[in-house]
Order: sequence, then structure tokens, then C-alpha cells
Amino acid sequence: MAFLTELATNASLHNVSMVFYSGNDDDLAAHRGTEGEGPSSCENTTFGGIQGFTRKPSTPWYKDDGTLAGIIHQERNLTYALFIGAGHLVPEWQPQAAYVFLREFILGHNTTGLVEGTTVVGGESSLLGQGIIPGTTVIFYGSGTTVSSTSAPSATIASWASFLATATATSTPSP
Repeated sequence: MAFLTELATNASLHNVSMVFYSGNDDDLAAHRGTEGEGPSSCENTTFGGIQGFTRKPSTPWYKDDGTLAGIIHQERNLTYALFIGAGHLVPEWQPQAAYVFLREFILGHNTTGLVEGTTVVGGESSLLGQGIIPGTTVIFYGSGTTVSSTSAPSATIASWASFLATATATSTPSP
């Protein structure tokens, strides 16, 4: 990702838009690496003359049937989308949402999630702004098709959720 700031800076200078998207169940390119606050691709990248997003991505967007598709954020010619219920191959896991995203945000001019000064078109959701949309607890095995699946015992999942509710992140300054 060392080239991303240079690429984004050049894209900004030439008014070229960039699009990042991920599924919340993507184990290959976790969405925590592409959005919001903290040490992530977009947050550590300079585009439009500013490093990172000025607002945490938290605007909901919807499929044609009105169900929640995920989070959308547009700022300084960079669009970020998080798809709920999608793995690494978003169109395979969420074809309707992928189609709406292509039609509305890549080929179209939908301004939902666009930062305009101090406001965001479509609003912001404090629930979606937590930066984490949990994926499924099931792990699927197989190549191309599911051969088997497994899930942690419910007591393990409950224990982990209890720990996360009380855990506080700490950071140690770099020398």
C-alpha cells in the first residue's frame, strides 16, 4: 500500500475518482483496512490535499427492495462502500447490492454519503459509525462451492462478545 498516497494524490490532481469497497465478511481484505479512523488504507492516504477522511463512514445505503446494503461514504473524489453480508467477491455474495452500487455510485451520480462541508448527504448513523459491522460466525470451507462449515460454540461467542464490550484499546507511542 506504499503507492496508495501517490496514486490518490495524482488522481486528485487530475480530478479522477477512486472507489474502495469491501464486504463485512471478507477475510482477505478486511473492511477495517479500508475505512474510517485508525491505521487504515484510506485514513493514512492523502487525497484531495488532506490525509484521510474528515468524517467517519457511517451513512447507510439501501438495495432496491429497501433493505440495508451497508455503509457509503464519499469525500474528495473517493468513494468507500461496505457491503453487509458479503465476502471477498461482493457481486457473488450480494448481487443485488453490487448492482445498485454499480448503477448508483459508480456509473450514476448518487450523492448519498457525500461530505458537504459539515454535513453528510443522507445523514450519519451512530450505530454504523462504530467502525465494526460484525460478520457471520460461520466459517465456510470449499473452493467455489461450500463443502462444509463450522462455527464456534455459543458459549465461546458469548464470552468473546462480553470481553469486547469491556476491552479498552491502548496504544504505545512509537520510539
